[in-house]
Amino acid sequence: MIDHHIISELQINPNYLDLLQDQFKRFKLNTNVRILVVVDTEIATVPGVGFGVGSVIELIRASAVGCMHFTVDIALRSNSPPAVVASPAAYGAKYTGFRFDMTDGANLVIDKYQQIWIFGFKPDNSAGPDSRIDLPTSLPASNGELAKLAGWMKAHKGGVFATGDHDYLGASICHRIPRIGTMRRWTNADGVPPIGGFGDSDTADRIDTLRPPNAAYEPGAPGGPLALNNSPHQGDLTPQPIHWVTWQSVGTGILSYKHRPHPVLCHPTLGPINVMPDHAHEGLCRDTGTVPLTGTYNFDGAGAQDEYPPATGGGAKPEPTIIAYGSNLGGGPYNFAKGPQPARNHNPMISVYDGHLAGVGRVATDSTWHHWFDVNIADIQAENGANWAKISRYFINLAVWLSPPGYSTTCLWWCTVLSHFTATGFQEYSPKLSDVELGQALSRQLYRIYGPCWVSHVIWDRLRELKLSLIEKPHLPIPPACLTCPPYELIELSALGGLVRATLPLAEAISQATARFDKTVRLDASMEKTLSEGLRGGVQSVARQWREDLAKSAKRIELLAR
Repeated sequence: MIDHHIISELQINPNYLDLLQDQFKRFKLNTNVRILVVVDTEIATVPGVGFGVGSVIELIRASAVGCMHFTVDIALRSNSPPAVVASPAAYGAKYTGFRFDMTDGANLVIDKYQQIWIFGFKPDNSAGPDSRIDLPTSLPASNGELAKLAGWMKAHKGGVFATGDHDYLGASICHRIPRIGTMRRWTNADGVPPIGGFGDSDTADRIDTLRPPNAAYEPGAPGGPLALNNSPHQGDLTPQPIHWVTWQSVGTGILSYKHRPHPVLCHPTLGPINVMPDHAHEGLCRDTGTVPLTGTYNFDGAGAQDEYPPATGGGAKPEPTIIAYGSNLGGGPYNFAKGPQPARNHNPMISVYDGHLAGVGRVATDSTWHHWFDVNIADIQAENGANWAKISRYFINLAVWLSPPGYSTTCLWWCTVLSHFTATGFQEYSPKLSDVELGQALSRQLYRIYGPCWVSHVIWDRLRELKLSLIEKPHLPIPPACLTCPPYELIELSALGGLVRATLPLAEAISQATARFDKTVRLDASMEKTLSEGLRGGVQSVARQWREDLAKSAKRIELLAR
């Protein structure tokens, strides 16, 4: 069934819904993403329980982004024998005693899912030595488990998100997972920040991101600033600002550009996601350019495999990238209950790796699960303002971005088909218009649902798959002034317009069948064919126009140079 969210968002004419529903079933599109949330026993999965991710699970289950929606199951990692629960409670574990090599009948459990999200706690919160990470009581991930997980990431292009907190929290399950283990600091040997504490020798090394909720906590307050403490300030309405990293710059003139964050940090209407919940002792990711890229793993004894494989299409090896940095205030002049710390403004917070470029799944990691826990988000969620809209969209964006190849392009194609039966389609989709004009009309609808960052990401991913050698995704830094640089936004609009043009015959067939009240029609349309032909045709048309314009410009410049 077409999700009611997309019917409402696009405002599809109800006269066409019956036939569109029928075609949706026939095309068997991949629109449901199955996510397995794996937790240690210390982390709750019921909404409203402070030390847990229940509200995030509730949010993702209730969310839809365009045609994409999500099913979330829960796996509890414990010492109990592995078991599949036939009818788990709404927020109970479907799998208990979970291991990554666990089977359900003859099938590997993780093969049922497109994504795995891991919130690890073990070995413990004792800030002890790294030797505790791999104790049997800490339930460390075994070689057998990691072999199956690594194989799943490669064979299914499954996406993985994982996080812990300060010290070695979460290291037992996470620190040896390919890519996850090197994108974030998990161990004392890695330099993970400590929990700290008033009077402790290492308290200044913690990452305390708490922010003052009012003037009484600011320097200069009468009698001195009040102390910022984890309780209650990690759960108040004052989040920490974060500094997103430019992922794409789009030229708006010869000397002007507008900058976009990575799609994970892009809100469709509010722009960059620039806030996160705060906490008194966060962890850290590894900064861009500091992740070791030459490591290998050999969990099953079959031979060493590259942790970071080369690009499948040649070129530079894909690397993890920090997409957001955090910062912390200095004490003094601020008063922290855990003691003073130096001010820092470059704490690597969120790291992503686009494994699709290298034939494996995408990966993301966060400096702390306190950006996700109920204890940190409950009040912000209840306020339901712009801060919650941004923070919650971060969670949803990850669910979209981590999906295997094909899910986002499926939604791009299907949303384009549906858009023909909206006010935009009826008024503005004419074969007489240029691809750029058609693309402008479609983009306004897609931006409202997905945001411009997602649209750009999907288009350039698909163009790369089509091996359009003349077109490359824009690389930074872009020259400050370039009269002949490709107009990237124009390319995107023309590609979208080509997709509109390629789906015109299908839309016309649906219109005619609806007019005849013919609900038995079976339309002959290939998603892959129309998607590829449409994007390719749109890019080629703008390339031809660009070459012609460059030739005309060259002649005019020659006249000026005489």
